[in-house]
Amino acid sequence: MKEKKIILILVLFLLASFSYLAFVETRQADLNYQKNWWVVYFENPRNESLNFTIENHSDQNKFHWEVLQDKTKLSEGEAQISKGEKNTIPVDLKDVIGKKITISISDSKEKKEIYKQF
Repeated sequence: MKEKKIILILVLFLLASFSYLAFVETRQADLNYQKNWWVVYFENPRNESLNFTIENHSDQNKFHWEVLQDKTKLSEGEAQISKGEKNTIPVDLKDVIGKKITISISDSKEKKEIYKQF
């Protein structure tokens, strides 16, 4: 009888432990739970399109972007992106073949840049 109680207590303890670990792992896998980050990337890095995407998982929701050729500003704009969302910014520029294009994106705290050489 004692052995059955010990086995039952051990099984209940393991079940509670596994349930807790599953709960914690699910929370950690959530991109927005207690996290503060954002990322920028080209929609298609292999073609000649300059369209880029801002994916926001931060408390900031206002982004300023600039398209530069060398240090000359070709285009700029603002993007309002809520936490957990992403927005693709279309960039339509002509005659950029053979040139290096820099896209600079900033919020109120940090700045990120991506580059494409044509």
